[in-house]
Amino acid sequence: MSLKYALYPNYLTTDPNDYMAIVQDQESHEIEDIIDLMISRGSTVTKAEALSVIEEYEAAIEKVLEGGDSVNTSIMRVTGSMPGVFNDLTDRYDESRHYVRLNMNPGPRVKRAAQNIEVEKIEADRPEPALKLFEDVASDTTNETLTPGGVAKITGRLLKVDPEATDQGVFFIADDGTSTRSDTYIRNKPANLIVMIPESLPSGEYSVEVRTILQNTKSVRSGRLNSTVVVP
Repeated sequence: MSLKYALYPNYLTTDPNDYMAIVQDQESHEIEDIIDLMISRGSTVTKAEALSVIEEYEAAIEKVLEGGDSVNTSIMRVTGSMPGVFNDLTDRYDESRHYVRLNMNPGPRVKRAAQNIEVEKIEADRPEPALKLFEDVASDTTNETLTPGGVAKITGRLLKVDPEATDQGVFFIADDGTSTRSDTYIRNKPANLIVMIPESLPSGEYSVEVRTILQNTKSVRSGRLNSTVVVP
């Protein structure tokens, strides 16, 4: 196992030749995954026992922090601070001007783990729109049906388009390659789009495609829904 990274242009510096490393394909492990790994190493503690002990451990840490104290373990160090400006020596804590913040830093065991991580350089993925769900409101179906003249909700990432640019937007592509663009955009966000489905679509199967120019890019990039949708 290794920490995979790819290089991307660094737009935070003035040198056009500068690149920055961005971690790729990193999985997230939850507490049950950690316990499964612990048990797989031969621990005599059962999963239920481990979950119970960890719950008590986390509750105790929470109690210490709520009491205004710090926590210092091999995994982490947590200390409290109070950002905000106090007007003079007589001023007191005011929730409208001040707040309590918990600062977390890695403990010695986590620092040691960081030193032992192997790294692997991989090719950078070309960012493009990714469509996960296509909801046809009129038929109340997902990734199945198109209702001409109806409303569609598209969920995914990097979906935001320029509705005024005719080469960007949501396109419905028929089997014969004919492409019809949606002209009405009700919601236009990176994670979701709400559009009107063109009334002119005849019966048949369609691919749904989003075309957009992403930030810090110049050319149009596109992404398609994995499944086709049908106008009955």
